[in-house]
Amino acid sequence: MKFPDCEAIPEEVDDVKESLKESSPLLCSAPVITEIPVPPPPPPPIKQTPYWRRLSTYVWLFLGYPLLAVVHCLAIFLSWILVFTIPVSKMNARTLKTILLIPPEEVKVRTVKKPHGCETRVLLCCYRAFNWYYYKYTVDGINVFAVNLLPMVIITLVIGYVDKEDELVSSEAKFSTALISIIPLSYYIGMGIASISAQSNFAVGAVVNATFGSITEMAFYITALLQGHRAGSKCYAEIVKSALTGTLLGCILFVPGICMIIGGFKHREQRFNSRSAGVSSALLFISVGGVFAPTLFSKAYGNFICEGCNSPGNSSKPLICNNCHYDLSENNRPLFLSHIEPLVYTVSVLLPAAYLIGLIFTLKTHSHIYDIHISDAHVISGHGAVAHWSRTRALVVLILATVLMAACADLSTDNIKPIILNSSVSQYFIGVTVLAMVPELPEIVNGIQFALQNNISLSLEVGSCIAVQVCMLQIPLLILFNAFYDVGFILIFSDLHLWASIFSVILVNYIFMDGKSDYLQGTALVVVYLILLALYFFAPAPLGC
Repeated sequence: MKFPDCEAIPEEVDDVKESLKESSPLLCSAPVITEIPVPPPPPPPIKQTPYWRRLSTYVWLFLGYPLLAVVHCLAIFLSWILVFTIPVSKMNARTLKTILLIPPEEVKVRTVKKPHGCETRVLLCCYRAFNWYYYKYTVDGINVFAVNLLPMVIITLVIGYVDKEDELVSSEAKFSTALISIIPLSYYIGMGIASISAQSNFAVGAVVNATFGSITEMAFYITALLQGHRAGSKCYAEIVKSALTGTLLGCILFVPGICMIIGGFKHREQRFNSRSAGVSSALLFISVGGVFAPTLFSKAYGNFICEGCNSPGNSSKPLICNNCHYDLSENNRPLFLSHIEPLVYTVSVLLPAAYLIGLIFTLKTHSHIYDIHISDAHVISGHGAVAHWSRTRALVVLILATVLMAACADLSTDNIKPIILNSSVSQYFIGVTVLAMVPELPEIVNGIQFALQNNISLSLEVGSCIAVQVCMLQIPLLILFNAFYDVGFILIFSDLHLWASIFSVILVNYIFMDGKSDYLQGTALVVVYLILLALYFFAPAPLGC
């Protein structure tokens, strides 16, 4: 019997004969002749009807196979959705596609350490049903979580535009599904930006990054401002400001903090490029100073007014006043029109110019300072982008994801009103947590993966770049939109937004000074972030809500 792919060892006849001559004894006994019994020949195989010509095959296909197909499809779906059990999904898919469609007599189920021959074919090999590392699993370069969440986008659009009267699904459920749908869409937009940037020159990459990099947040902010303008409520503008501040705080406190903690547990101490961190800190200072300059100006020259002042009865005692605040809005028309509004437009021009200069500095003239040293033998570029798709495919994905993002943002703002009115927590808290951080979940996951790979420099750059884009691109774009279509967005923030942002930037700049990180520094950043969230949670509702 010949076994394919099996090597035969040739006999060396001459050497064997010589060795026998040299090792032969002087006295040899007569050879003993033994008879070896010859086994009887095997019976001829029974000739069977081909599998696809049997009646039983079609009975099985029409009666038995559909039932098992339903069970296996359910197992495939559940194990795929759970991600970590994808091996079970693959096993059921192979069973459904191959095992159940071949003759039963050709299938043998056994536990084999080594194959006994070379003629068998392994149809299915089961070795592990659960694996934590499947969170990295990709389908055509797309993370499996983004693939699994894509049907949620379709569900959101169907229930949002079909059931407009909330007869089948409540507004809270629609709002939740719309927010969840933003997560995979922001991931696809990021993948498309990376693919186009990797295959283009500096100018094209910078334009694509500046145009689509903030499209996720801008779609929500603009639709929320339009919704508030139609409803005649200033609450939506305050929620947008809370979301802007929440994104800024989350990206400079929570994102680097959680990356330092998780990376610090695996690596005792991590080092990052202090010079590149210094550039990011400088851009953050410029951003925060420019964004909050109109607010500081208003506090210096605005009027402090109170509503509902009552005398306690004795003229010698001070007045008891309620709702005291600076008149920082358009109500103080002379100050606003002649001083604050020109300052806002000036800042909205200077910040994008500073962002463009920062791009030229980091990506063109001084890109060498962003080389990240992971070990003595490996140096990688901090701004290296990977081309997952072709330019055409990336552009089509960008356009489709942008359109779907706008639709989901419109649905989220349409259904946020019951949450604003019936919520027991402050609208500040809703803005700085849910609305600010949900679109940034893909970036948070990327930062954590970089930290686990001992690439803490890239983790810190993820948060800093988003924070800089918020101040230098998103806010000026909102000012530009408000200039052409007045939706009541004024670049004047509350005291809580102002001091929380300034304190956070100072703290992060202090943490980044030594170029080292560990889990204690990360814990400090996360604790400060949680303290600020507590302030927002217990803060009273903003003016107009």
